[in-house]
Amino acid sequence: MECSRATFLTASAALAGVALARPAEAATAPPSGPASPEMLLGQLMAGNKRFIDNDFPQSNRIADKRALVIEGQAPFAVVLSCADSRVIPELVFVQGIGQLFVTRVAGNYPDDLVLGSIEYAIEHLGPRLILVLGHEGCGAVKAVYGALEKNTELPTHLSSIQKLVAPGIADVVKRRGSQAAAVEANTRAAVATLQSSPPIISREVSAGRVRVAGGVYHLNSGEVKLLG
Repeated sequence: MECSRATFLTASAALAGVALARPAEAATAPPSGPASPEMLLGQLMAGNKRFIDNDFPQSNRIADKRALVIEGQAPFAVVLSCADSRVIPELVFVQGIGQLFVTRVAGNYPDDLVLGSIEYAIEHLGPRLILVLGHEGCGAVKAVYGALEKNTELPTHLSSIQKLVAPGIADVVKRRGSQAAAVEANTRAAVATLQSSPPIISREVSAGRVRVAGGVYHLNSGEVKLLG
């Protein structure tokens, strides 16, 4: 089965609309033409509102959606999140098969492998939004915070996480800031790293074709609060 990217995106949007519609309500029509990064971020946050409200679609037409992406994918957003089992981007944003390109790693900070994965998505799959999703109570950030406080190094292989996360939270540790402040600082640092990552991501950001945003997921409420 071969189809143009435009046909694939149209069909994906149609099925996404069905998946997100309430049982007795019509789905909101997807915007015509390419959506801006800001519109895509709004789509993610609308999904998060549904997650907070426990407003999930019926699990139907899964086979149709699975069949649609056999020959290719066109996710509308990339999400870099922590590997924490409590933070599942597809659930947090109420998105289905083929809608998000997700990379997960403890501490949600991009190393070269993560950068390569995201570059692949941006270059070949066409998403215009990258969201770094930190979260409340992040164990990786807490561990690095503690190591910096004690001026020690985490054991191998955890030390590789420390090398990535430590620079972004060092000022928070120095002023004895909160763990929440460290999570935010780490998320902002990851956003900055992605924005300036050559050659692909920085080019697309500079051209205004891709936006990199950051947010923090709150475990109790389920809310994602975007960082300004």
